[in-house]
Order: sequence, then structure tokens, then C-alpha cells
Amino acid sequence: MHPLVRRQLRKAFGDAVPDTTELRAFIAAVDDAYAASDADRKQLEHSLELASDELFERNTKLEGQLDELRRLDRVVAQRNHDMARILDNVAQGLVTVDLDGAMSGEHSLALVRWFGEPAPSGRIWTYLAGHDPNLEVWIELGFDTLRGGDLPADLVIEQLPSRIDRHGRQFHVEYQPIGDPVTTILVMVSDVTEELARQRAERAQRELIAVVEKAYRDRAGFLAFIHDTDELVRGSEAGWDGALADLERLLHTLKGNAAMFGVVSVAEVCHELESVIEETGAPPDAAGRGRLLETWRSFHARVDRLLGVSARRTILVDWDEYQAVLALLGDPEPAWASRIRRWGDEATRAHLERFAEQARELAHRLGKAELDIELEDHDLRLDGQRFAPVWSTLIHSVRNAIAHGIETASARRAAGKPERGAIRMSTTVRGDELWIEIEDDGAGIVWSEVAKRAAALGLPVETPHDLAEAVFANGVSTASQLTQDAGRGVGMSALRATCGELGGSVELASAPGQGTMVRCRIPLSPAPRRRPSRLSSISL
Repeated sequence: MHPLVRRQLRKAFGDAVPDTTELRAFIAAVDDAYAASDADRKQLEHSLELASDELFERNTKLEGQLDELRRLDRVVAQRNHDMARILDNVAQGLVTVDLDGAMSGEHSLALVRWFGEPAPSGRIWTYLAGHDPNLEVWIELGFDTLRGGDLPADLVIEQLPSRIDRHGRQFHVEYQPIGDPVTTILVMVSDVTEELARQRAERAQRELIAVVEKAYRDRAGFLAFIHDTDELVRGSEAGWDGALADLERLLHTLKGNAAMFGVVSVAEVCHELESVIEETGAPPDAAGRGRLLETWRSFHARVDRLLGVSARRTILVDWDEYQAVLALLGDPEPAWASRIRRWGDEATRAHLERFAEQARELAHRLGKAELDIELEDHDLRLDGQRFAPVWSTLIHSVRNAIAHGIETASARRAAGKPERGAIRMSTTVRGDELWIEIEDDGAGIVWSEVAKRAAALGLPVETPHDLAEAVFANGVSTASQLTQDAGRGVGMSALRATCGELGGSVELASAPGQGTMVRCRIPLSPAPRRRPSRLSSISL
């Protein structure tokens, strides 16, 4: 009997509990109810114990998770601190940008130093471009295209500006896409001002070394080049507003002479200005002019400090020549007078040797055949100042002989020619004239190409004389593509104009597959200035 039932019966009946069937049934029912209730209690206590254990475990786990969360918070805080230190000390400008141009709040201190603190609602194109509206539109258009998704992201990013000039400094900009598809752009900015300055200095140093090497091999020719180029540059300063054809010839001649002596910086600027004229049909703007003048003056200052090219003009005398003069001093006849007078003239051989060197360098660079070059100077010496313009423009004929005439070794073999190309350069006196000849055994002038180009320019092409005249017209060139060595169609025009200014003429002879000869005929004595002559002789 359940203890609670026994206790209640004692309270009700004392020690004598009636023994009736109904009471026994009631007692049994109550006893069963208590037993069932006790079983339920025990089950509930067991369940509560299990729930308590589970709650304890969950609480323990939660406390562990909270501890881990607090640890991660400390790690994130430390990493944010470290990242802030990195962003404050990294040399690059870093910021992430949404495709709508909005910049994140986290960015490197370098970016702030260079461009200022970004505005809270500012856009990357306004931030980077500053006061350059064209640059701003360029960047904004790129981000608009990225957002539209019409073009591959890599292609669009390649078209974004990679170079920015701000406050006299140059910056290189990279754009790194994040996500697939792209949702964010990491913009990385580097200050490359010092690096570019170092590269320019190294390039200038290499240029100066190459120039000095050429100058020591031909000092007289180099000094003449410096003087003539200085005159050309100063002339260009006053000739920007003159005839466009004259300016083209001037730039082309300046480019050829600079390239011949290894002054790459000046040659490149001239080439750029020629491209401007070709594209716009107008003289370069003030910025282009200033770049040419500044480039030449910078080079001139460097070479002047090293070689003293601004010093007074001196006469360079070969040692054997000097000994010959000394041997004649005791002669009662004044035969030595003519030799002394020659000291003030320039030997044409130095110019021919310089042309030969230029021809070999150009042939090698263009992949043409090796050259056999014959020089015939006939021990000729001339008034350096009077004939300086001829040497300056004659280089065009030499370059044409290589670029348009001399073939590759394989092409010459296929044509049944010797594998090595041949060039003859000659100076001689015929009567009262100086003859300068440049002759090659190359492919000759392709007259059909000349006719096609000349006709496109509205020039007459009916007769052989018309075609030969076209060779000397501005803009006529048979080059298949424009390079720094050929393609402008200006060089021969400059040569004829120069010879004409000296009272001379130009003769041209060319046969397909056999080669080309250009002959300049110039009076030895100055004559009254007249208009540039036409071709005095033509052979096709």
C-alpha cells in the first residue's frame, strides 16, 4: 500500500480499518493512482534532469561560442588596426570602388596625400581626374560600360586610363576586378614620378654615350651637325606659321640628321610632330613646338657640358697634312698657301663615311642585305658653312636607298643578284660644279606605285618627266607603312629645295630591278639666289 494512502486511513479510522469490499477497492484505486502519479513524477524528474543536463551543455557551448566570438572580435580589431597601419604606410594608393563609382570608406593614406580626402558621396572619376574634364569623362564612361555588362570586363578595364598627371607628378593606375560577375573594382595608384625621371635620365645617358662615340669618330662632322641643327631649330621657331610644306621638310631633315648622330630624343619628337601634321593638316600647336625646342636645348646643354660644342670654331688638321705643311715652309714658292687654305675647309670624306655608317645601321635595323659601300671623295674639301645644308638633307637620299632600294638578302638571291647590296657615294668637281652622287643597286623606283600615289594627290602622271617630278613632291612615297625611317614623302622634296637654294639641281636615274642614282649638282661659288630648280636630267 502506498505510504500516503496508509497515512490517510490512519487519520480516518485509527488502528481499526473496516474491512469492506468497497473500501478495499477504493484503497486499491487510490493506491494505483498514487503509484501512477509517483511514476509520472519520477519520469518528469528524469526528464527534467535530462533537460537540465542538455541546457547545461548548451549553455557551456554558448559560453564557448561567446568566448570565440570575443576572440574573433579581438582578432578582427587587431587586423583592422594592422590594416589601418598598412594603409597608412603602404606606398600605393588603394581603395575599393563600386561599379557606380562610389568609394569605400577604407583607403590608404598615400591616396589622401596625393589627391586629398575623398568626399563622402564622391565618385572615383571626379576624385582622380581633378580639374581634367576629359579624364573624368573617360573614367566615368569606363565604369558605366562595366556596369552595363555589354563588353567583357577585362577589355573595358584595359581601356581605362593608366597614367594620370596631377600637381606636376605622374601616377600609374591599375584596376583589379573583384567578383564574378564583377561587382567591385580595386583601384591601385602608384607614384611613378621618380621612376620615370630615372628612366629618362638613363635614356639620356645612353643617348649621350652613343652621341659622344660618334662625335669622337667624326668631330668636325658632329660640330657641323650641332651648328646646323641649332640653326634648323631656331628656324623652326620662326617658321611654324610659314608654308606647311616648308615646315614638313624642316622637321624631316631635322629628324634624319638627329637619327644619323644617334640623338634619338630629338628624332622621336620630330616624328611625332610629323604625324600631327599628317593627321591634322596643320602645324603642331604651341605644346608640340615647345617640346621640340626643349628637347633640343636639353640635349644641347648636356653635350655642351661634356664636349664644349659652343666653344669658338676651331680647325682640325690631320697630322700628315700638318707635317706636309711644315715641310713646305722652307720652299721659296708659296705652294704651301693652298694647303693652309684647305685647313679651313671640310673634307667630304668625313660626310661620306658618316653616311656609310648610317646606311649600314639602317640596313641592319630593317633586315636588309649586308652592304658593300664604295666611297669616292677624290680628296675633295669644301667650304663647310656653304655646303652644310646639302649634307643635312642628303641623308634623305641615303635613307631612301636603304628603306626603298636595297632588298633583303633572300630577295636579292631570288632576283639573281649578289647577296650583298652595293652602294656608291661620290663627291667630285666637274668644271665649276660640285657633283654629289648616291647610287644603289637595289630594286629601283616602282613607278607604278609613284603614279598611283601622285594621282591620288592630283599630280600629273602622263609622262616619265611627270613621274620623276612626283618623286620630289611632298607626300609621295612608295613605302607600304609609315615608320621613323620612311613613308613621309618629304625627304627628296627637301633635298631638291636645298640644292635649288644654292643654285643647283638634282638628277635622278632609276631602273626597275637595277637600282637608283641621285646626283646633286651645285655651283662651287655662290650664285644669286633663285627659285629651286626642276630636275635637270631624268632617266627611267
